[in-house]
Amino acid sequence: MATNTTLNSLIEALAGAVIEAQDKIEQHQTAHLADFFDEDNRPKSVVIRLPSLHPDATPGDEDLYRAPLLPLVSTNVLRIKDVEITFDADLGGLTTHEDEAPVPGAPPEHAWNRRDHGSRPRINVDTGAAVAGGQGSVHVVLRVEGSEPTDGAARLINHLAQTQGVFRTTTPKPSSGDGTPTV
Repeated sequence: MATNTTLNSLIEALAGAVIEAQDKIEQHQTAHLADFFDEDNRPKSVVIRLPSLHPDATPGDEDLYRAPLLPLVSTNVLRIKDVEITFDADLGGLTTHEDEAPVPGAPPEHAWNRRDHGSRPRINVDTGAAVAGGQGSVHVVLRVEGSEPTDGAARLINHLAQTQGVFRTTTPKPSSGDGTPTV
């Protein structure tokens, strides 16, 4: 089955797929960030009991140390490094395509949205021709790499790291009979 499309459309579709893949990665990472906060958006933390280092502490005193979880774990920030796509296709005819003219009365487009209007040549490719001959294949290689956290994430992690510390020193009571000390 022949699939005749313009080379421009094929490249735009491939680029759009890569952009959408990166967007999905970022959405996943953002959703994962919510795992480190409770329903009231307070940072989840762990309380650790450590032998007290306070100068007035008696033997057996413990410091209760609270540490937010986010600074304690590695943040895996991924981004697409590069994409390699190879495929077999036959070149089709050269056509002229008229770009859409601006709609009368529509607000002017921003400079970054502006397109040159008029006719331009386009080349067609037949992506199904190679399949019919038995030689067709599409080979996609997608490489991702770790990257540094964004400035905002780094600031948040740094701030949370600064909030961790001892919040109370206790003297554990004798065991409750099951071997665990009570506070």
